[in-house]
Amino acid sequence: MRLMISVVVILSLNVAAAHAQDADQVFVAQQSSDSVWVTVDGSPITASDLEFLAISHSVPQAARPAARKRLLEQLIDRRLMRSYLEKQRATPAAAEIDAQVARIHELIRAGGDEPQAVLAKLGFDDARLRSEVALPLAWQIYVRRVVTNGQLRDFYKKHRQEFDGTEIRASQIFLKVAVNADEATVKQANETLGKIRQDVVGEKISFADSAKENSAAPSAKRGGDVGFFPYRGKMLIEFSRAAFPLKAGEVSEPIRTRFGLHLLTVTDRRPGQLSLEDVRPLVYNALAQQEWTRLVAQQRKGAKIEWQPATN
Repeated sequence: MRLMISVVVILSLNVAAAHAQDADQVFVAQQSSDSVWVTVDGSPITASDLEFLAISHSVPQAARPAARKRLLEQLIDRRLMRSYLEKQRATPAAAEIDAQVARIHELIRAGGDEPQAVLAKLGFDDARLRSEVALPLAWQIYVRRVVTNGQLRDFYKKHRQEFDGTEIRASQIFLKVAVNADEATVKQANETLGKIRQDVVGEKISFADSAKENSAAPSAKRGGDVGFFPYRGKMLIEFSRAAFPLKAGEVSEPIRTRFGLHLLTVTDRRPGQLSLEDVRPLVYNALAQQEWTRLVAQQRKGAKIEWQPATN
């Protein structure tokens, strides 16, 4: 959950406005905007809620059916956290909300469309838009209350290599698997990589030679070597999460990204020199994200979440 109101949301609404005349671009045109997908403690999550989130996350029309469950889970999380923050009286000032709504309206007009018409196509009025804008602002208020300097220092120490500029050199063995592959395909690829891993760990073959034989990535010709990279900014975050904890020569279990499945090993490491003060905003945001995840899990335990029969 970003601490600042997402620029992506604002810009995506502008893109949506530019294409609002194209019926194929509007998911809610395929079903009633008030169709209910799931209720959270009796509060409905509708097709228009789903469409709004899909647009704000720049999910292509063709990919939305596959992404629907993931997006709905996010909407559940947001609904629960909105309720939690209201109970904590983390309420943004009306002027802050007004300013964000005005920015959205301004960007929509810059695209040549009328804000109210665009919002209506999504099943949104200003009240619902204000509610969406208020959530990240309320979250900022809450985080400022609960995150201390001591917590920041402890979090930085625990995750230092993620922030201090450390770079690792890694190699991979990659099997291409489509993001929408069925369970059987994913299982087979996992088993294939598992066998490859056994052979490498059992020293029947080196990681580099196995990568040359089995990897579907361009790095195969280099024995899987992908070079040096920091924790953020160059590789997929799932890749970094799996690679950075590895010791030199250790081989990961298979991991999945949107591109497929990977085996990873680390061959070198260059320690970073950045202090907490150098990267305080990054550490703050990461700690806030951890707190969001913890609170969502806590709220889900006591929530009544009811999935409705498919409405399409």
